[in-house]
Parts: sequence; C-alpha cells; structure tokens
Amino acid sequence: MPLHIHFVGIKGTGMSALAQVTAQIEGAEITGSDVSERFFTDAVLERANISVLPFAAANVEKSDLVVASAAYNENHEEISRARELNIPVYSYAQFLGRLMSKKRGIAVSGTHGKTTTTAMIGLTLLQSGIDPTIVVGSDVPSIGGNAYSGQGDFFLAESCEYRRHFLNYSPEYLIITNIEFDHPDYFHNLDDVILAFSEIALKIPPQGKVFIWHEDPHRESIHSQAPIITFGFSEEADIYAKDIQFHDGGSSMKIMAHGAYLGDLHLHVSGRHNILNAMAAIALCLEIGIPPEQILKKLGLFNGTKRRFEHIGMNAGALIVDDYAHHPTEIRSTLEGARLSFPDRRIRAVFQPHTYSRTEKLLREFSESFQAADEVVIADIFASAREKNLNTVSASSLADLICQQGGNARYISSLDGIRDYLAQTLAPEDLVLTLGAGDIYKVGQSLVG
Repeated sequence: MPLHIHFVGIKGTGMSALAQVTAQIEGAEITGSDVSERFFTDAVLERANISVLPFAAANVEKSDLVVASAAYNENHEEISRARELNIPVYSYAQFLGRLMSKKRGIAVSGTHGKTTTTAMIGLTLLQSGIDPTIVVGSDVPSIGGNAYSGQGDFFLAESCEYRRHFLNYSPEYLIITNIEFDHPDYFHNLDDVILAFSEIALKIPPQGKVFIWHEDPHRESIHSQAPIITFGFSEEADIYAKDIQFHDGGSSMKIMAHGAYLGDLHLHVSGRHNILNAMAAIALCLEIGIPPEQILKKLGLFNGTKRRFEHIGMNAGALIVDDYAHHPTEIRSTLEGARLSFPDRRIRAVFQPHTYSRTEKLLREFSESFQAADEVVIADIFASAREKNLNTVSASSLADLICQQGGNARYISSLDGIRDYLAQTLAPEDLVLTLGAGDIYKVGQSLVG
C-alpha cells in the first residue's frame, strides 16, 4: 500500500510544489485541503490531478502523515485531529528536508533573487538532460509550473531563511545570492541574519560547494568546510560578467570563469540583479559538469517567472508590468532595471507595502528606493495574518517621506482608487510597474483586462 500523505494548506506556492514532487519521490497517494478562494496554484494542482478538499478534521483520518503549511497553527482542525490520532505532522520545511535528503540537494538561498536563480538553474538542468526534481516559489513557464518531478540525482529547491527554515535541509550545494536584513518579525538584526546564513553554510559537506556573491559586504562572514566559489561583476570573482550592454527587456555580456572567456550570454530578463542571478546559475551548472556553451545557450532561453518583471499587457501604448519586489533593495534593483531597459518611458511605480513590521523597520530605506521612478503611488499596507491588529506605521507616512526627499509620490488607499487614477492619467509612453508581495498585481490586471 502506498503512503497516504495529506497537505494542509495545499494551495500555497511551496506546498503545491511539494505535493507534486512527493507523489514521485515517495510513491505516495496525495490529498490536500485549503480555502475555496482560487489561486494560480489551483490550475497547477489540477494539471497534477491533485484535488483540493474543504478543510475538515475527517480529511486526515486515513493519512499516514500530514504536511502542514506555516500559515496554520496547532489549533487548526486538521492538525489538531492528526495530533489526536498520533499521525506524524511535518512542517513544509521539515518535509522538504526529508525529500531533499533522498537526492543530491541544491539549495538556493539569499535575501533576494532566490526564485529567479532557482528557475534559471532548473531550466538549464532540464534542457541539459539532467532531469532534476525542482521546487520553486513561483510559476515558471519554462519548467511548466512551480515544480518538476525528475528521475535524476539532483533535487533543486528555493530555500528561505525565514525562521531559519533552511536549516532543515542538508544540501550538497548551496547558493547564497546576497545577505541583507529582512523579516524583522523574526530576525533581531542584520547580525542575526548573517548568523543564519553562516549556519546553513556550515552544513555543506567537504565534497560540496558554496557559491556566494563576491561583492556582498558580508561574504567574508560566511565560512564552510566546503570550497567557496564566488560570482559577480568584479574581475576578482571566480565567475563574472563584463562588457555588459542593456537593451529592451534584457542584456548581453561576456562571461569569464577563473580567468578564461566562456562565451557570450544574451539574457531576456532585465536588470543588473538578473545578471547576478545568471552568474550564480552559471557557477553552479559549471560545477556539476554542464558544458559552458550549453549553459549559455539554455540561459538564453529563460523568459522569467510569474510576478518577476512580468509583462501583463498594454493599454493604449502604455506597458503594464508586475513584480513581487517588497524589500527596498528589490524595489531599487527592479526600478533601475526598468530604467536601463526602457529609458524613454515614464516609469510609474505602484507600491503596496508588505507587513507593518517590515515597513516600520525599513521605512527610511523604502523611501530612498524609488529614485529611478518618475512617479510613485503608495497603497495601504498589506498586513500578514499574524499582525492584523498592528498599526505601528502608515502607508501615507511613506508617501510623505518620499516627497520630503524630492520624490513625486501620492497615497491612494484602495486598489480601486489606484486603478481609477491610473486609468484617467495613462499616457502611451508610460511604464506602469506594480510592486509588492500582496495583491497589488490586481491593479495591473484591471488595466489590461
């Protein structure tokens, strides 16, 4: 009899991906439950023939084990019932660690760039015939969704530092795209974040490798018993890009590895941050033995992921783009990438701050991150479920601070109000860029719908 594994909160991006690969790795029968609201993962689960049940305690009663989303605590009816019946309950991170341990793990970590770097590596491995298992935090058209169940030796996973979840994994290879202060509801300060990345680096075995951004100011705080390989823009990095040229929606460059010229790379995603993501992907793929010309050719096929500078459509000549950026560095990088790729357009940034804790702790940094935008519209803060009663900072105060620093910003509380304002003022030369981890993407969709 195959294992029966039940996923509580299966519609989450990570949970839906995990459910898909579990069926293949564990040979398990999968069930899942969640709320009735429809998400992009509904279509993903339907393609995988995984049905979604309404929450009910009875759902877990025939399960051999339960995997629970971090969105739900021990009081949830299904988790509580599983405990009563002594059915093992794993968190998402615990169960991902269990699956990764069955293969050669590749963990992609970092404050920013995890999803895109994972997607770039996943596409390159797939196109090179390596047939990996992949778990990634977004819908990636080039790999057919947010997960892929391969028969090969490698397990590639986006690996988040929040609550030190990635310490549940024991990968052979670790990528650290960058290290910055984020998740202030958990991490005490930047030193605590650096310590978390140090802890995961120390788990990499001597026969493994750690890949880290050469120009990261905290790079030298990371130590490992495994060799460390660096990537970046500096000629001192092991893998670096030079002679970079930007063009509409992408860039071209020469790739150097250990002092040798590998070839030219033509990327179809914008911004310097995506060049760094590609350098990380190249470094990893070279290390596992993929020929350089094949790596560069396959990366040239990469066309992005959902909610990462995703082109939503056009409205009377105006380009509408959506991006998940919700940290000051991500916002700055995304806007600078937009300016490089679309120098002749008026950039109108529409930002929905994500969580009160992040907005409060990084308010000054947020206010300084919109300098590449011609206009900024600030929506109300999108609160997480764990901070519904917090009102420590307001979205309007962020708009005021941007204006105090010479920016052109306005606060419009509702998404409907923002949509109406943009619809009335849209010009053919505009690039409207919605930014945030909440539901701000709905504004862009309404403008092209």
